[in-house]
Amino acid sequence: MNMKYGMYLCLFVLFSVAFVPAQNSNATDDQPNIQPGSSRSVSSSKNKLPSVAQQPSQDSSSGQGANPQPNENAGQVTGTGQAEGAIQGESSSRDSQVDFHNQPIPKTPANSAAVEYPFDPHKAAKDVEVGNFYFSRKNYRAALDRFQEALRYKPNDAEGTYELARTLEKMDLLTQAYQSYNKYLEILPEGPSAKDSREAIKRLEPRLNTSYPEPEKQAVHDIEAGEILLSRNNFAAAQEYFEHALRVSPENPMVYLRLAQSLQGLQRLDEARLYYRKYIELQPDGKYVAEAKRAVNDINLFLGK
Repeated sequence: MNMKYGMYLCLFVLFSVAFVPAQNSNATDDQPNIQPGSSRSVSSSKNKLPSVAQQPSQDSSSGQGANPQPNENAGQVTGTGQAEGAIQGESSSRDSQVDFHNQPIPKTPANSAAVEYPFDPHKAAKDVEVGNFYFSRKNYRAALDRFQEALRYKPNDAEGTYELARTLEKMDLLTQAYQSYNKYLEILPEGPSAKDSREAIKRLEPRLNTSYPEPEKQAVHDIEAGEILLSRNNFAAAQEYFEHALRVSPENPMVYLRLAQSLQGLQRLDEARLYYRKYIELQPDGKYVAEAKRAVNDINLFLGK
């Protein structure tokens, strides 16, 4: 009996000695071989989906594939001083050169009425109030912007329409002023400002019926369009209109004045001063001479010369 138990014990010991090293050997084979100091990460390539970077890309010209993510660096200045995506080959001395020849006719300004504004009489009333404040300070351009905004929130506001007409007349934008006075009479034929509107229409009609050569008509249109853009501080677009007006009507003093103002808004002060002086030269007793001289003095003070 004792011999039988002894034989079983020997067989168990032999089995254990043979089996355990085999297990340890298999476990060792499954472990990755990582050398000391290695920073490589360990991952199994079996049954693993490729990452986004590994996904096959679609032809970008076909417009298919995953939605592109916004590029956070788009438009930033690179080490060469060029903005990515910017037009290459522009001269850095562009601001010091003035050439009005062979330039395209500027496009019509974007119509703010195309944007949907909520009907808000309260906002319109506040805009009219602020516009009247600017008008009383003879800041007609700021007043124009406010009255236009009022009419976006309440298109048929009689007070805003009348005040817009007065502002346009003060700015010598006679065609638009004439239209606004008529618009007021359509809204309130017997309103509190109806009498003044009719008188203004009679006052403007002789000036509007003046026969201008075709280039002068185009210049008037360009000046009016540029004025609207100036009231919105869109100096670059306004500059395009005034430059076109200057090409078709090079002796029009107002073109020089408005071009100077748009260039001043763009901080192109040397050019702005040049056109202010040209306006003063062409119209030494003009309506805006004091304003032009003040602008020249401000530029001289700023530039130190």
